[in-house]
Amino acid sequence: MSNTESDPAVERAFSALSTDAERGLLLSGPELRRQSGNRRNRGMAVTAGTAAVLVAGAIGVGFALAGNNQKTALPPVTSASPTVAPSPSVTLPSSPPTSSPSSTPPSSPPSSTPTTNAPSIPKSIPARALLTKAESRTGELTRQDEARGVPEFCSKAKFPSAGQKGVAASVMLIYRSASAPEGSIPDDVVYDTVTVFRGEGAQDYLTELRRAVQLCPEGKIGDLDAQFDNLGSLGLGDESVLIERSYAALDGEGEPMNNGSRTATYIAAVRVGDAVTLLESQGYENLASDRGEIEKLAKIAAEHLADWR
Repeated sequence: MSNTESDPAVERAFSALSTDAERGLLLSGPELRRQSGNRRNRGMAVTAGTAAVLVAGAIGVGFALAGNNQKTALPPVTSASPTVAPSPSVTLPSSPPTSSPSSTPPSSPPSSTPTTNAPSIPKSIPARALLTKAESRTGELTRQDEARGVPEFCSKAKFPSAGQKGVAASVMLIYRSASAPEGSIPDDVVYDTVTVFRGEGAQDYLTELRRAVQLCPEGKIGDLDAQFDNLGSLGLGDESVLIERSYAALDGEGEPMNNGSRTATYIAAVRVGDAVTLLESQGYENLASDRGEIEKLAKIAAEHLADWR
Protein backbone atom coordinates (compact mmCIF):
# COMPACT_ATOMS: atom_id res chain seq x y z
CA MET A 1 0.00 0.00 0.00
CA SER A 2 2.99 2.31 0.40
CA ASN A 3 3.51 2.33 -3.39
CA THR A 4 -0.14 3.41 -3.92
CA GLU A 5 0.04 6.24 -1.48
CA SER A 6 3.24 7.64 -3.09
CA ASP A 7 2.02 7.31 -6.72
CA PRO A 8 1.44 10.81 -8.14
CA ALA A 9 -0.94 9.57 -10.89
CA VAL A 10 -3.28 8.11 -8.32
CA GLU A 11 -3.24 11.33 -6.33
CA ARG A 12 -4.13 13.31 -9.47
CA ALA A 13 -7.04 10.93 -10.08
CA PHE A 14 -8.31 11.38 -6.55
CA SER A 15 -7.98 15.16 -6.66
CA ALA A 16 -9.95 15.33 -9.93
CA LEU A 17 -12.97 13.65 -8.40
CA SER A 18 -15.73 15.28 -6.28
CA THR A 19 -16.22 14.53 -2.64
CA ASP A 20 -18.84 11.92 -3.54
CA ALA A 21 -16.37 10.27 -5.90
CA GLU A 22 -13.67 10.14 -3.16
CA ARG A 23 -16.17 8.51 -0.86
CA GLY A 24 -17.12 6.01 -3.60
CA LEU A 25 -13.43 4.89 -3.99
CA LEU A 26 -13.37 3.70 -0.43
CA LEU A 27 -16.12 1.16 -1.29
CA SER A 28 -15.52 -2.18 -2.87
CA GLY A 29 -16.64 -2.92 -6.42
CA PRO A 30 -19.64 -5.11 -5.43
CA GLU A 31 -20.84 -2.52 -2.92
CA LEU A 32 -20.62 0.23 -5.52
CA ARG A 33 -22.68 -1.79 -7.96
CA ARG A 34 -25.30 -2.55 -5.31
CA GLN A 35 -25.69 1.11 -4.35
CA SER A 36 -25.69 2.18 -7.97
CA GLY A 37 -28.52 -0.28 -8.70
CA ASN A 38 -30.50 1.04 -5.71
CA ARG A 39 -30.16 4.61 -6.94
CA ARG A 40 -31.38 3.65 -10.42
CA ASN A 41 -34.40 1.92 -8.90
CA ARG A 42 -35.31 5.21 -7.18
CA GLY A 43 -35.33 7.00 -10.58
CA MET A 44 -32.43 9.43 -9.75
CA ALA A 45 -30.96 9.78 -13.19
CA VAL A 46 -28.25 12.33 -12.40
CA THR A 47 -27.02 10.46 -9.29
CA ALA A 48 -26.97 7.18 -11.25
CA GLY A 49 -24.78 8.80 -13.90
CA THR A 50 -22.38 10.03 -11.19
CA ALA A 51 -22.20 6.52 -9.70
CA ALA A 52 -21.31 5.16 -13.11
CA VAL A 53 -18.42 7.60 -13.32
CA LEU A 54 -17.20 6.56 -9.84
CA VAL A 55 -17.28 2.89 -10.78
CA ALA A 56 -15.30 3.65 -13.90
CA GLY A 57 -12.81 5.64 -11.81
CA ALA A 58 -12.48 2.83 -9.31
CA ILE A 59 -11.86 0.33 -12.08
CA GLY A 60 -9.27 2.60 -13.59
CA VAL A 61 -7.51 2.96 -10.26
CA GLY A 62 -7.63 -0.82 -9.90
CA PHE A 63 -5.83 -1.17 -13.17
CA ALA A 64 -3.33 1.44 -12.05
CA LEU A 65 -2.64 -0.43 -8.82
CA ALA A 66 -2.38 -3.85 -10.48
CA GLY A 67 0.48 -5.35 -12.40
CA ASN A 68 2.96 -6.49 -9.71
CA ASN A 69 3.54 -2.99 -8.38
CA GLN A 70 4.23 -1.67 -11.90
CA LYS A 71 2.97 1.84 -12.69
CA THR A 72 0.23 2.13 -15.30
CA ALA A 73 -0.45 5.51 -16.89
CA LEU A 74 -3.97 6.95 -16.43
CA PRO A 75 -5.61 9.02 -19.12
CA PRO A 76 -5.53 12.73 -18.33
CA VAL A 77 -8.61 14.11 -16.64
CA THR A 78 -10.12 16.86 -18.77
CA SER A 79 -12.93 18.02 -16.48
CA ALA A 80 -13.57 17.99 -12.79
CA SER A 81 -17.38 17.78 -13.35
CA PRO A 82 -18.99 14.33 -13.54
CA THR A 83 -20.45 13.30 -16.87
CA VAL A 84 -24.21 12.91 -16.70
CA ALA A 85 -25.80 10.32 -18.96
CA PRO A 86 -28.23 11.94 -21.37
CA SER A 87 -31.87 11.35 -20.59
CA PRO A 88 -33.87 9.33 -23.10
CA SER A 89 -35.14 11.57 -25.84
CA VAL A 90 -38.83 12.39 -25.75
CA THR A 91 -40.63 13.09 -28.99
CA LEU A 92 -42.91 16.07 -28.56
CA PRO A 93 -46.01 16.39 -30.70
CA SER A 94 -45.37 18.60 -33.64
CA SER A 95 -47.25 21.87 -33.85
CA PRO A 96 -50.04 21.94 -36.45
CA PRO A 97 -48.97 23.62 -39.64
CA THR A 98 -50.01 27.20 -39.83
CA SER A 99 -51.43 28.29 -43.11
CA SER A 100 -50.14 31.50 -44.50
CA PRO A 101 -52.82 34.15 -44.86
CA SER A 102 -54.26 34.38 -48.31
CA SER A 103 -53.52 37.53 -50.19
CA THR A 104 -56.97 37.40 -51.85
CA PRO A 105 -59.73 38.90 -49.67
CA PRO A 106 -62.91 36.84 -49.26
CA SER A 107 -65.62 37.62 -51.74
CA SER A 108 -68.49 39.78 -50.54
CA PRO A 109 -71.86 38.04 -49.99
CA PRO A 110 -74.38 38.56 -52.74
CA SER A 111 -76.72 41.46 -52.22
CA SER A 112 -80.09 40.46 -50.77
CA THR A 113 -81.84 43.51 -52.15
CA PRO A 114 -84.55 42.24 -54.51
CA THR A 115 -84.69 43.78 -57.97
CA THR A 116 -87.86 44.51 -59.87
CA ASN A 117 -88.72 45.80 -63.34
CA ALA A 118 -92.06 47.25 -62.23
CA PRO A 119 -92.30 51.03 -62.80
CA SER A 120 -92.73 53.22 -59.75
CA ILE A 121 -96.12 54.52 -58.63
CA PRO A 122 -96.87 57.77 -60.54
CA LYS A 123 -98.02 60.93 -58.79
CA SER A 124 -101.21 61.06 -60.86
CA ILE A 125 -103.06 59.46 -63.77
CA PRO A 126 -102.64 61.43 -67.02
CA ALA A 127 -105.61 62.08 -69.32
CA ARG A 128 -104.09 59.94 -72.07
CA ALA A 129 -104.41 56.84 -69.85
CA LEU A 130 -108.24 57.22 -69.83
CA LEU A 131 -110.99 57.33 -72.44
CA THR A 132 -111.10 60.69 -74.23
CA LYS A 133 -113.75 63.22 -75.24
CA ALA A 134 -113.42 62.25 -78.91
CA GLU A 135 -114.15 58.63 -78.09
CA SER A 136 -117.40 59.59 -76.37
CA ARG A 137 -118.80 60.67 -79.80
CA THR A 138 -120.90 63.26 -78.00
CA GLY A 139 -118.08 65.51 -76.84
CA GLU A 140 -119.29 65.15 -73.29
CA LEU A 141 -116.60 63.91 -70.88
CA THR A 142 -116.00 64.97 -67.28
CA ARG A 143 -113.02 64.12 -65.10
CA GLN A 144 -114.27 63.22 -61.65
CA ASP A 145 -113.02 65.04 -58.58
CA GLU A 146 -112.44 61.68 -56.87
CA ALA A 147 -111.83 58.27 -58.33
CA ARG A 148 -114.74 55.86 -58.06
CA GLY A 149 -114.59 53.00 -55.62
CA VAL A 150 -115.20 49.31 -56.26
CA PRO A 151 -118.40 48.25 -58.03
CA GLU A 152 -121.41 47.40 -55.91
CA PHE A 153 -122.24 43.70 -55.44
CA CYS A 154 -123.39 42.48 -52.03
CA SER A 155 -122.12 42.49 -48.44
CA LYS A 156 -120.21 39.24 -48.98
CA ALA A 157 -117.93 40.77 -51.61
CA LYS A 158 -114.62 41.94 -50.15
CA PHE A 159 -111.83 43.91 -51.81
CA PRO A 160 -108.68 43.84 -49.64
CA SER A 161 -106.68 44.95 -52.69
CA ALA A 162 -107.95 48.46 -51.93
CA GLY A 163 -105.20 48.60 -49.32
CA GLN A 164 -102.63 48.26 -52.14
CA LYS A 165 -104.05 51.08 -54.23
CA GLY A 166 -101.41 53.60 -55.24
CA VAL A 167 -103.15 56.23 -57.35
CA ALA A 168 -106.43 56.33 -59.31
CA ALA A 169 -108.56 58.62 -61.50
CA SER A 170 -112.00 58.44 -63.15
CA VAL A 171 -113.82 60.07 -66.05
CA MET A 172 -117.53 59.99 -66.96
CA LEU A 173 -118.52 60.14 -70.61
CA ILE A 174 -121.90 60.34 -72.36
CA TYR A 175 -121.49 57.75 -75.09
CA ARG A 176 -123.03 57.42 -78.50
CA SER A 177 -122.24 54.52 -80.74
CA ALA A 178 -120.70 55.02 -84.15
CA SER A 179 -123.79 53.57 -85.82
CA ALA A 180 -126.19 56.05 -84.15
CA PRO A 181 -127.41 58.96 -86.30
CA GLU A 182 -125.96 62.35 -85.60
CA GLY A 183 -128.08 64.20 -83.06
CA SER A 184 -129.76 61.09 -81.69
CA ILE A 185 -129.94 60.51 -77.99
CA PRO A 186 -126.85 58.96 -76.35
CA ASP A 187 -126.67 55.23 -75.92
CA ASP A 188 -124.97 54.99 -72.55
CA VAL A 189 -123.32 56.61 -69.56
CA VAL A 190 -119.90 55.04 -68.93
CA TYR A 191 -117.37 55.55 -66.14
CA ASP A 192 -113.74 54.70 -66.81
CA THR A 193 -111.43 54.33 -63.79
CA VAL A 194 -107.68 53.69 -64.01
CA THR A 195 -105.92 52.46 -60.85
CA VAL A 196 -102.23 51.72 -60.28
CA PHE A 197 -101.57 49.23 -57.49
CA ARG A 198 -98.62 48.37 -55.33
CA GLY A 199 -97.21 44.85 -55.21
CA GLU A 200 -99.69 42.22 -56.42
CA GLY A 201 -102.71 44.49 -55.93
CA ALA A 202 -103.72 44.59 -59.59
CA GLN A 203 -103.83 40.80 -59.90
CA ASP A 204 -105.69 40.59 -56.61
CA TYR A 205 -108.28 43.10 -57.81
CA LEU A 206 -109.17 41.00 -60.85
CA THR A 207 -109.40 37.90 -58.68
CA GLU A 208 -111.65 39.70 -56.21
CA LEU A 209 -114.01 40.82 -59.01
CA ARG A 210 -114.46 37.23 -60.15
CA ARG A 211 -114.88 36.09 -56.58
CA ALA A 212 -117.53 38.76 -55.96
CA VAL A 213 -119.69 37.27 -58.75
CA GLN A 214 -119.40 33.84 -57.13
CA LEU A 215 -120.32 35.17 -53.69
CA CYS A 216 -123.05 37.50 -54.96
CA PRO A 217 -125.14 35.93 -57.70
CA GLU A 218 -127.74 38.34 -56.40
CA GLY A 219 -127.12 41.77 -54.96
CA LYS A 220 -128.01 45.41 -55.30
CA ILE A 221 -127.56 48.24 -57.77
CA GLY A 222 -128.68 51.20 -55.72
CA ASP A 223 -132.16 50.27 -54.52
CA LEU A 224 -132.70 47.71 -57.27
CA ASP A 225 -132.34 43.96 -56.85
CA ALA A 226 -129.77 42.72 -59.32
CA GLN A 227 -128.23 39.56 -60.69
CA PHE A 228 -124.51 39.16 -61.53
CA ASP A 229 -122.96 36.85 -64.13
CA ASN A 230 -119.32 36.34 -65.11
CA LEU A 231 -119.18 36.36 -68.92
CA GLY A 232 -115.50 35.40 -69.02
CA SER A 233 -112.39 37.02 -70.41
CA LEU A 234 -112.32 39.79 -73.00
CA GLY A 235 -108.96 38.57 -74.29
CA LEU A 236 -107.36 41.94 -73.53
CA GLY A 237 -104.24 43.04 -71.61
CA ASP A 238 -102.53 40.63 -69.22
CA GLU A 239 -105.95 39.47 -68.01
CA SER A 240 -109.52 40.71 -68.23
CA VAL A 241 -113.09 39.94 -67.22
CA LEU A 242 -116.59 41.01 -68.34
CA ILE A 243 -119.40 40.94 -65.80
CA GLU A 244 -123.08 41.41 -66.58
CA ARG A 245 -125.39 42.88 -63.97
CA SER A 246 -129.11 42.98 -64.66
CA TYR A 247 -132.30 44.15 -62.98
CA ALA A 248 -136.00 44.37 -63.77
CA ALA A 249 -136.71 46.83 -66.59
CA LEU A 250 -138.03 50.26 -65.64
CA ASP A 251 -140.37 52.62 -67.45
CA GLY A 252 -139.71 56.29 -68.15
CA GLU A 253 -140.74 57.17 -64.62
CA GLY A 254 -138.26 54.74 -63.09
CA GLU A 255 -140.94 52.25 -62.04
CA PRO A 256 -140.69 48.48 -62.65
CA MET A 257 -142.48 47.45 -65.84
CA ASN A 258 -143.40 44.06 -64.37
CA ASN A 259 -143.45 42.39 -67.76
CA GLY A 260 -140.46 40.14 -67.14
CA SER A 261 -138.07 42.21 -69.19
CA ARG A 262 -134.66 42.99 -67.77
CA THR A 263 -132.12 45.73 -68.23
CA ALA A 264 -128.44 44.76 -68.49
CA THR A 265 -125.39 46.85 -67.73
CA TYR A 266 -121.75 45.78 -67.66
CA ILE A 267 -118.46 45.88 -65.77
CA ALA A 268 -115.35 45.41 -67.91
CA ALA A 269 -111.92 45.19 -66.24
CA VAL A 270 -108.54 44.92 -68.01
CA ARG A 271 -105.19 44.60 -66.25
CA VAL A 272 -101.92 45.77 -67.81
CA GLY A 273 -99.01 45.08 -65.44
CA ASP A 274 -99.66 46.82 -62.13
CA ALA A 275 -102.61 48.90 -63.42
CA VAL A 276 -106.29 48.22 -64.13
CA THR A 277 -108.76 50.10 -66.31
CA LEU A 278 -112.35 49.41 -65.26
CA LEU A 279 -115.45 50.42 -67.23
CA GLU A 280 -118.94 50.57 -65.64
CA SER A 281 -121.90 51.16 -67.90
CA GLN A 282 -125.16 52.45 -66.43
CA GLY A 283 -127.37 52.85 -69.49
CA TYR A 284 -128.93 56.09 -70.54
CA GLU A 285 -132.28 57.11 -69.00
CA ASN A 286 -133.15 53.58 -67.92
CA LEU A 287 -132.07 52.08 -71.23
CA ALA A 288 -129.96 48.94 -71.35
CA SER A 289 -126.31 48.96 -72.32
CA ASP A 290 -125.15 47.31 -75.51
CA ARG A 291 -122.62 44.55 -74.78
CA GLY A 292 -120.88 44.94 -78.13
CA GLU A 293 -120.31 48.67 -77.59
CA ILE A 294 -118.89 48.10 -74.10
CA GLU A 295 -116.45 45.52 -75.48
CA LYS A 296 -115.31 48.07 -78.10
CA LEU A 297 -114.75 50.72 -75.43
CA ALA A 298 -112.90 48.22 -73.24
CA LYS A 299 -110.48 47.50 -76.09
CA ILE A 300 -109.80 51.22 -76.62
CA ALA A 301 -109.30 51.76 -72.86
CA ALA A 302 -106.88 48.80 -72.70
CA GLU A 303 -104.81 50.31 -75.53
CA HIS A 304 -104.62 53.67 -73.75
CA LEU A 305 -103.43 51.98 -70.55
CA ALA A 306 -100.83 49.87 -72.35
CA ASP A 307 -99.44 52.89 -74.23
CA TRP A 308 -99.05 54.81 -70.97
CA ARG A 309 -98.00 52.09 -68.53
